Amino acid sequence: MNIDFIKLIPSALTITYVTYGTCYLIKDIFCSIFPFSILLTVALVALIHFFRVPPPDPQIVDVILGKEPHENVDGNDYVLKTVAHRGAGLDAPENTLTAFKMCAEKGCDFIEFDIKLTQDGVPVVFHDSTLERIADIDMEICKTQWEDLKVINLSVKHPLRDRYGVTNIPTLEQAVDQMLVCGQRMFIDIKDNDTKVVGVIHDLFVRKEELYSRAVVSSFFPNIIYLIRRGNPKIVCSLAWRPHFFAYESYKYPEGKGSKRATAWHKHILNELNDIVYAWCLPRITYYFLGLSALLLHKDALSGDIILQWKKKGIRVIPWSVNSPIEKQHIARNLKISYLTDTLTGENTVHCNSNVN
Repeated sequence: MNIDFIKLIPSALTITYVTYGTCYLIKDIFCSIFPFSILLTVALVALIHFFRVPPPDPQIVDVILGKEPHENVDGNDYVLKTVAHRGAGLDAPENTLTAFKMCAEKGCDFIEFDIKLTQDGVPVVFHDSTLERIADIDMEICKTQWEDLKVINLSVKHPLRDRYGVTNIPTLEQAVDQMLVCGQRMFIDIKDNDTKVVGVIHDLFVRKEELYSRAVVSSFFPNIIYLIRRGNPKIVCSLAWRPHFFAYESYKYPEGKGSKRATAWHKHILNELNDIVYAWCLPRITYYFLGLSALLLHKDALSGDIILQWKKKGIRVIPWSVNSPIEKQHIARNLKISYLTDTLTGENTVHCNSNVN
């Protein structure tokens, strides 16, 4: 009887042992909780660092936003006090050239305005999706041609319409040109999650290089800010944030949440989960990933601790919209930061150019 095959047993056992040991080692490395968590952490850190957009030069940011109200300054330093939200829309028809001019006449040299795209791709200065609130017309901006929009009167529902007469929707180009002539700085707020606007912003900054030291681009949508800064890291950007942005149409203290954005229950749950994840990521990952320079924060989410936490990250906090005289005094005199407001009424006309005591 030939028993030579018995000699193969040691070699077979060796192969089995090596194969089993190798598989077990690979399983231990990639499937055990501790080693896998380390590898995943390292991979995530590497990916975030590789794809992040470094923040712009802090000196350029200081040129645009100036010094904060509490900082020691000399006579040549610019100090930002007040940003006119939508061109101080309570004092003049919001987001119009008339409103921006009124701000300049009152000494307010920093304007926040909104942009949307028309059906034919023209960037216009407007906030809402429709004209219903402003002009009592049921027309959607994104579904209307510029030729039809430019003749609509935006003063018809404003309480001071007799003072300002007819006002119209301006294009982004018209608004920027007027503000540059008036020496005003600006927050350009992108209202829609539409990637077409990324090219519009890039083209605008290429044609008007003064904007690199005069404008901050902002949006509620981090993906839009990422694409803008990825394509042109020199553009200074901020992110707007409020509680429950993705799940609810509005938020205000003490009323709380407004109406739901989604009527279907499963979509609403997904929106709420998105809010939770986004609120967690923003101060930990998102700001670093985007290279942010400022955070436009809902005033009802503001606190001294939040201001200090963001300041340690090198991020300016600017709350919106601060309209009450008492709130303005608290933010300017106690928290000592700048703010966005819908009205310049009651403020000193040189408030934007002088230090708050």
